[in-house]
Amino acid sequence: MKPGYMDLHTDPAFNFFMNRLAWTNSPDELREVGTRIGTMEEWVREMLRAASKAEAEGRSLEAANFWRAAEFYMSTDDAGKLEAYDRFLELHDKALPELAARRTSVPFQGGELPVIDLTPEGPVRGTILAHSGFDGLVEEMVAALGPLVEADYRIIAFEGPGQGAALRHSGLHMQPDWEKPVGAVLDHFAVDDCTLIGMSLGGYLAPRASAFEPRIQRVVAWGAMYDFLECFARGIGRLKSAALMALIRAGARAQVNAAITRVARSNPVGKWAVGHGMHVSGASDPFDFFKWARRMNLRRVSDRVKQDVLIVMGTEDHLVPFEQVHEQAKALCNARSVTVRIASAQEQGAQHCQIGNPQLVVDEILRWLEGLERRDEALAETRPNLLSAPRA
Repeated sequence: MKPGYMDLHTDPAFNFFMNRLAWTNSPDELREVGTRIGTMEEWVREMLRAASKAEAEGRSLEAANFWRAAEFYMSTDDAGKLEAYDRFLELHDKALPELAARRTSVPFQGGELPVIDLTPEGPVRGTILAHSGFDGLVEEMVAALGPLVEADYRIIAFEGPGQGAALRHSGLHMQPDWEKPVGAVLDHFAVDDCTLIGMSLGGYLAPRASAFEPRIQRVVAWGAMYDFLECFARGIGRLKSAALMALIRAGARAQVNAAITRVARSNPVGKWAVGHGMHVSGASDPFDFFKWARRMNLRRVSDRVKQDVLIVMGTEDHLVPFEQVHEQAKALCNARSVTVRIASAQEQGAQHCQIGNPQLVVDEILRWLEGLERRDEALAETRPNLLSAPRA
């Protein structure tokens, strides 16, 4: 894991993704590639060029991640998008055959949920299910969570509907009722007690699943996500956001679609995000996507979460309004416990999902799990004494 969030490109969106790549790829090479990138079209072109160069030099993992980077910003109607993703998978498995050997899948709604199942060599302390969010892949999750396997936890990392190969190969679109794919994974592996980790949009998905799935005993929101639609709206300003919300509530399909078309002309990242959102959700137009995204909030389910909850949030998250971490924590009024960890710039953890220092979060998860173990052991010792104590 690399230390620090680096300045690899002047554009915040490109810089953020390059920092994701810097987990495996050379920062110097990324900076050099970035000098030729100013638009999304140039991003795709230069990442494909870098992928070919790395592959020719036998750097399979770096080549894989350059293919992944190119695929990320390809439009959904680009004929090369699926090819780029498949090339990423092929080279990733070539570079890491030990992970490739741990791949399996779970049948779900006529398709398959891809899984990487990692079991420690010694006794298993517990089982952790993990998934990403709006645009992450299972391979990224495994790279981040490796230290948990070293700490003797079994990691079942999976891609649910709308993610990775579940979307690209099985055509499964993301659904707000995330407890259904999580339940399918738990059933398949016969797990009756687990910790669930959700990253990014997974900060909504994992708590949502926990509200309806009792086999989840502990839940980690790696990135607060109380209201997904609000995250989209913040990118266009408060006044425009309020107007857009009013149009969505009024069912004004034509006006919403026209408004998004206007915004997209001057906001290529916003255009990509809406297009990707339509792809993930299966929506036919921006209006249907926003209607779908409007359902992705925790307002009506947070009080059903009974588990121990850990929420991790960076102080400079450019995608999620910071106040959402407080809204999310406050709404968990019936949780067994709620722990909030705010990561700062001094820790290189201020950005979305602590991209500059993922080890910080892994260490926090380990401390949190160990603390819960000590608490539960102490409570187990106390209960018999309380029951046997004479009444006054």
